[in-house]
Amino acid sequence: MNKLLEEKQKEVISLANKGKDYDFLADEIDKLREERQSLLVEDASLSGENERIDELIGFIRRNKYRTLLYDDTLVRKLIQNVTVYEKHFVISFKSGIEIEV
Repeated sequence: MNKLLEEKQKEVISLANKGKDYDFLADEIDKLREERQSLLVEDASLSGENERIDELIGFIRRNKYRTLLYDDTLVRKLIQNVTVYEKHFVISFKSGIEIEV
């Protein structure tokens, strides 16, 4: 993506030096920059989710043979919300995973 942006910028400079219209290329560069920014934001979001999932997996591995007691700090760190229905409830984790119980 960066290489493509670089090439398009060189084309704009070339067209500008020749006195030709380069608006279409400038618009294309803007679109590519927006797309790159969107991808960077998405990547950062996924990285954060993966980090939380890895943290949860590590916790489970370290504690799989222990009897777990309620830990308010842990619950607030991992769980986004709990939705209670008449016959079941849904636990929504901050990582995006939902479990129906």
